[in-house]
Amino acid sequence: MILAITALLLALAIAFGRQTAVFGKVKLALWFFSYFEQKRLLFTIVSLGLLALAIYNHSFSITLIWFGTITLLLLLFSFFFDMKFLFPEIKKVEKGIPNNFPESTKIIGISIDHLAVAYPLEEVVIPRHIINDMIDDKPVLISYCAICTSALAFDSKMNNENLYFKVAGVWRRNMIIYDTKTHSLWQQATGECIYGKMKGSQLTLVSGENTTLGEWKKKYPKTYFATKCIEARKGYVSREFMLKAINFITPKVLVPGFTDLSDLPVRETVFGIDYNGISKAYPKSEIEGLDVFMDDYGPKKIKLEYNKTSDYLTASDINENKEIIVEKHWWLGWKEFHPDTEIWKKAHNKI
Repeated sequence: MILAITALLLALAIAFGRQTAVFGKVKLALWFFSYFEQKRLLFTIVSLGLLALAIYNHSFSITLIWFGTITLLLLLFSFFFDMKFLFPEIKKVEKGIPNNFPESTKIIGISIDHLAVAYPLEEVVIPRHIINDMIDDKPVLISYCAICTSALAFDSKMNNENLYFKVAGVWRRNMIIYDTKTHSLWQQATGECIYGKMKGSQLTLVSGENTTLGEWKKKYPKTYFATKCIEARKGYVSREFMLKAINFITPKVLVPGFTDLSDLPVRETVFGIDYNGISKAYPKSEIEGLDVFMDDYGPKKIKLEYNKTSDYLTASDINENKEIIVEKHWWLGWKEFHPDTEIWKKAHNKI
């Protein structure tokens, strides 16, 4: 019976090891996310081998049948709950001119070396979470986390190598991804490697505006548009069904984290800026009645402009005449990785 119990425990570990990390906030359990497919195969072989030995060494009994059945169900669950099929990354993007797409299409827009590309959020980015693309021969990672509703873009070149990313799971109220070269784990909200061979490495955030196609075209009239995306493999469900599922589930699930969220409603939309060593969150409820306003980041003067049509905040350093990256999150996602963030309040500022 010891063999059967061991088989069941191994199956339980591989089926729920990742969930233990997420909901138990057990950092050591991140081990299950890295090389998960290989570890799952190993656990499955050992578990089934022990179960076979248990059956061989003992005559059938109700208890053994129950242990065997539960073990098999747990192993099957580990194969079903597979990010590879829930959120298959997009590996190739074909770009064209956005002539036949509505101006109201929500996009994440990226501009690199004067080449602008718009990626439709609801049709492409959100349902699959990861796009590995090239813009002007430069590797770019376009990512989306449903838990905190953040669409971010990163330069995916590290140590002179182009990294290819896939969805790994969730950690600290945010998606984690892994690179296929080292299977290291990376935090989507920060671009930091948190586990594995490349731990401590940092992806560079690039300008990814969460706006509408119409507003993006005003800024970049010659923009390209991701007209066709080819997935590495088919998912369990269609992109359309996954989008509906995400919109239904995410407002109802709160993943544990390590920061206090009591300052704002957990799903308040905030626009986050990390600049000149200062982190600030601009709640949508505080700025949606404004147009253009100013703020200070130490000695630096920042001009901010809220666009009601695109529901996005842009920022620029007026002294250096340069744009500043603005991130759009739910409060739960921004605060988790900016625990000392200031919250901008209209009442405390002269507008």
